[in-house]
Amino acid sequence: MSSKIHNRIKQSKETQWLWIIAATVVVVLFSGYQFYTKGVPYFAEEISASLPKQIYQIIDEGSLNELDNSEFSESKLSEIKQQETRALFVSLLGANASSKREFKLEFRQWKEKANAMALANGSIVITDNMVELASTQQELSAVLLHEIGHVEHNHVMESLVSSSIVFVSLSVVLGDISALSDLMMQGAMLGINQNYSQQAELEADLYAHNKLMTLYGNSDAMIAIFEKLAKESDEQHNWLSTHPSFEQRIELLRQKP
Repeated sequence: MSSKIHNRIKQSKETQWLWIIAATVVVVLFSGYQFYTKGVPYFAEEISASLPKQIYQIIDEGSLNELDNSEFSESKLSEIKQQETRALFVSLLGANASSKREFKLEFRQWKEKANAMALANGSIVITDNMVELASTQQELSAVLLHEIGHVEHNHVMESLVSSSIVFVSLSVVLGDISALSDLMMQGAMLGINQNYSQQAELEADLYAHNKLMTLYGNSDAMIAIFEKLAKESDEQHNWLSTHPSFEQRIELLRQKP
């Protein structure tokens, strides 16, 4: 009898420990999820806003150099076309840009892809194919304004800082901080190459939509360039990779007043 009672007590204690362990795992996972979805974005925004200008400059220069060495090749656009596009870019900045970033436009080739991207300090890279794909000034404005929107909202730096926070957190938890010396540049490249969050893309879309409405009275050109990119890339385009779908973005634009 005493043996049975002892076994039951033992089983009861084991069950209690299993429940405690399970509850602990749930709490840890939930806390980690809350930190990743709410804490990281908050701290990323605050930290990004407080970083000195020199950090933005260093990351911009390093990122562009790395991309030039690994992905990009020299633009073959005519000098006249580059001058026309730069003039449009300057006019868009004069009317719309408000951040303290140092905006400049860079032309590159990238594996025959129609592409554009914003870097942390305001450098915007546009490929020859993207310039050629945009058949009107309004369509090219839509592309440039979308990228300006990323800079205005500080999406690139916030993505970098978010990646860095997660990296440091995991390094501390796992006891491995040997790679921290390379953190900023690795994070910068990760922030560029990984997908912007859907929220960031939609924010940049909304920024461009609002500016196009002010300039042209509609955002039809943005819809037009999205439709062209959809045909060009078959939903695998780098500029829009893992962004919200073309259909979703076009539908949202059509719903805007």
